[in-house]
Amino acid sequence: MSRSQRKQRQKFQVFIRTFVLVFLVMAGIIYEQKQEAEADEVLLPSVTGSELRFSGMALRLDPQGLYIHANGSHKPLGFTQAYIEPTRGYIVVRRDRADSVVSIIAEPDETLTKRGITIGASGGGTVTHLFVYQNGVQLNMADPVDYAKTAGVFSNIWMTIISQSR
Repeated sequence: MSRSQRKQRQKFQVFIRTFVLVFLVMAGIIYEQKQEAEADEVLLPSVTGSELRFSGMALRLDPQGLYIHANGSHKPLGFTQAYIEPTRGYIVVRRDRADSVVSIIAEPDETLTKRGITIGASGGGTVTHLFVYQNGVQLNMADPVDYAKTAGVFSNIWMTIISQSR
């Protein structure tokens, strides 16, 4: 291959690389604009009153096992069942509604917070999974040693789900 042919080949390669780069930049810009447009389509205005449903409870992590806590001071609304998933060790909470979730809050009470316990919620609708952590390390609530790190006669996870009919 002659010197002039090599120069032409190099120029052609530069042209192709430039073309591909411009194409990728333009594709990225178009994709970003499409994503922003789609985000605007799903953002809804605030709603009030009868359009929203509230479910709430105190989930007691008693040394004898967890349960939905109900008495004169604690009134659970909308929750039907809570148990520990035996193989993966997260908490499963069931609700009486299958509607669209607006927000889930799962908050450890003061007895759990002082032990470094945090909660992560996933799901909504009729089933929510609660993942329990101590100092950033996930606990296996099916393991008696890990469960004991959270258990107490006053240990509660406060849970609220705000939802809207589909």
